[in-house]
Formats: sequence, structure tokens, C-alpha cells
Amino acid sequence: MRILALAMLAAIPLVASAQGGKLLENEHGSVAFQRTGARAVALAERASVNLHDRDEAITGANSLGAVTLPDSTQILIGSSTHVQLAFFNQAETTSAKFIVGDGRIRFSVHHPKGAQANYLFATPTSQIAVRGTQGDLEVDESGTIHLNVYELGNPNLPVVVTTSGGKIYDVAAGQGLVARIVNGQIQVEVGKLTQALVDRFTGDFGLPTNWNQLKNTILQKAVQQLPAPPSLPVPIPLPPR
Repeated sequence: MRILALAMLAAIPLVASAQGGKLLENEHGSVAFQRTGARAVALAERASVNLHDRDEAITGANSLGAVTLPDSTQILIGSSTHVQLAFFNQAETTSAKFIVGDGRIRFSVHHPKGAQANYLFATPTSQIAVRGTQGDLEVDESGTIHLNVYELGNPNLPVVVTTSGGKIYDVAAGQGLVARIVNGQIQVEVGKLTQALVDRFTGDFGLPTNWNQLKNTILQKAVQQLPAPPSLPVPIPLPPR
């Protein structure tokens, strides 16, 4: 129904300045924004608009939106996705919160040198705390979330996932997390990224910028963790005849 409603909206060629603003741009397809209590407004392709806190971005099938924030952070919004910018505050510590109702996003959280950032992505089952990071996040129709982490600005600051039940999981670069609801309980798995996990997002966003390098690092670490081969017995020299 949401996709049909978007198709019926007239695309409005809104353009706004990115300086100091929270800019939503239609990269291609059906992209709209919605303010509290108002109807959704569709953007023409390559058009953009400044978002307000609590505005929602909505995409249709085969579509891509992009939110660019004043600290250079970018949030790509994949096909058939519904995400709200709850708030953005830029001070000594830049803080922001996005609510991902369904669909896929790719986040590249950056901030000026010396500044700090605290981003939060809320889903129906978990909250994901991000510092300087690139990663992908999906919320599917069942409420299952898939999270891939590709890089960390500071290796000592992993992505932190807190479930609605209060359990906390750290996710480092090169790891993925899956959280699904089974019999009313949230089950969480954290493991190494695989090509299949990355490919969940490549149709919307392409490969992550450092995936080939990260993949080699994951393989090297896996080889290092393999048990050493058993040593061969030392041959005993035969006595001279």
C-alpha cells in the first residue's frame, strides 16, 4: 500500500541547501518525506529537501534515498524502506537517532577530527549504538534484523547492540549480527561476515568501500586460528652395515 501511495503522489522538484541542514535526496526511484500530521510528499529524482527532527523518509521498490548530515555522516536508504530521523544534535558530542521500521539502510558515520559522535539506530527488537563506523542494517517483515559492520573509526569502540530484553552484544569490524524472534524470545547470533551476508545489501548499495580488503583480513585470521598440522616423526638413522 505504501508503494502504491508513493506512485500516486506527484513528484515535487524540491531543492534545499545542504549547508547546516539535514538533507534528504532522491538518488533514484520513488522517495518521499513526511512530517508529523502531514501527508507524504514525493521528491523528483535528484531533488532534495532539508529534514526536520521527527520527519520520515519513505522509499518505494527499486529506489534509493540518501540523508546527508552536517557532520558528513551519510545514511543510504534502500528500496521499500521506512526510516525516521528522530533527532540530530551537533555539539561537543554529535548525537542522532534514527528509527528503522522496515527495509535496509547503509550508514557511514563520520565526524570532524577531534569531535565525538553518538548515533543510535532503533529497530522493533534492538537498539544499535554507533560511533565512527560503516555498516549495513536490515529489518525484515518478521522483525528479524541483520547488521553488518565493515569498519570502525576506533577499534576500541565496537558497535553495541542492546536487545529489548536488555542483553548487550559488541560487533566488531568484519562481524555480522542476526537477531530474530523465536517463540517470543529474541535470539542473537554474532559471527564473521560472509559474502552471503554482504550480498543481502549489494542490490541496494553495491559493495562496501573496503569489502575486498576486509574479506582478505577475515580469511587470514581464519587461517591463523586453524590448528597446527601434526608434526611428522623424525626418521631414525639406520646403523651402518
